[in-house]
Amino acid sequence: MSTVDRLTRTAATVAVAGLVGASALLTPMAARAAESCLVVQAETGSHGKSKLRWLDAGSGTTSRVTEPGYRLNALGYSATRNLVFGVAEGLGRGTHAVTIDREGKTQDLGPITRAGNRLPVWSPVAGVTAGAIGGNSWYLLRNGTLYTVDLSPGDRYLRIVRTVFLRPITLAHDVNDFAYHNGLLYGVSTTWRGKGAVITIDPASGKVREAEDARFPPADVYGSVVLGRDGAMYAMANRIGGRSVLYRLDRSGQVTVVRSGPPLAGSDAAGCLTAPEPPKPEPPKPEPPKPTPTPSPTPTPSPTPSSTRTPTPSPSPSSTPSPSPSSSPSPSPTPSSSAAPTPAPQVVPPPAPAPKPSRSAAPRERKEAAETDSLARTKEKRRWGLTALVLILGGGAAAGAVRRGR
Repeated sequence: MSTVDRLTRTAATVAVAGLVGASALLTPMAARAAESCLVVQAETGSHGKSKLRWLDAGSGTTSRVTEPGYRLNALGYSATRNLVFGVAEGLGRGTHAVTIDREGKTQDLGPITRAGNRLPVWSPVAGVTAGAIGGNSWYLLRNGTLYTVDLSPGDRYLRIVRTVFLRPITLAHDVNDFAYHNGLLYGVSTTWRGKGAVITIDPASGKVREAEDARFPPADVYGSVVLGRDGAMYAMANRIGGRSVLYRLDRSGQVTVVRSGPPLAGSDAAGCLTAPEPPKPEPPKPEPPKPTPTPSPTPTPSPTPSSTRTPTPSPSPSSTPSPSPSSSPSPSPTPSSSAAPTPAPQVVPPPAPAPKPSRSAAPRERKEAAETDSLARTKEKRRWGLTALVLILGGGAAAGAVRRGR
């Protein structure tokens, strides 16, 4: 190995060590548990058409499988658009670009050609084997040539804007997929020189570097490469020991098997897809103002009739008559004595009239008041009769005394 090759391999090792941490220049790190990484993987069998598998590379479980009806390759995930771009063959004239959304629906975007060409007869990216997206650049690889397709909206959308030849070709020739990270493309070389080694590609210069001690088991083709968020690298060997095997290379350099299946004629993958945002909870609706309870009207108490007290009759005038004048007047010494004057009868004032019962009195009270009034009148009549009797008797006595004096 020449000095130049040694320096090149050391530089690539330093670059890969920042991602997978598997370099002799760094202290090996403890293996970390696999994290969830949703991947869209195109698997092509011998019949020539692909099926799409939604795969969690961390656990190896499949959530969905769809069949678009044509062959797909060179997948790349655009996080800004949340779409997977792929190269489709068999849709029409030239090589077409398609998009794949989270629901598995595909959309044909038309042919990919060089900037300035409108209706291409031949597409330079026909037969590409690797693809990855970084920002608005879609990198496609075919036979050691790297093409950059512009994804920016405008006149150059889906047009090839740059072509770079990779070197050394002994490392780049059999790279069948790669993933983008921090300005570099990471893939697996299966050439006689690479033998499953992890390599980096500088898309600006086309320089390919090999990392020491970052290696997958030797296989004919590693058709799918994805970088996990935990720094691990996932690569699918299309055929190894009569099976297709998905491997995980962690930051310590340890390789583990994630899943295996039937052998594949071709494969490609893009990920990790961004986790969908959880639905935002609806802001709580303000509670409608509670109606102010209308105070129930206080029932007006029915007027309680003022109880009419039974009028106490005024004290009756004494029934005892005033003592009458002496029936034997002292005779006058003179022979011509005049008759004694008749004493005036004592006048008894009439009793105060009983108060009339209140109109609001109850019938029972009115009845009692009427009975009381009748009783008072009877007593009054009796007093008047007694008074008249006294007057009569007093008058008679006085008249008798006059007669006797004569």
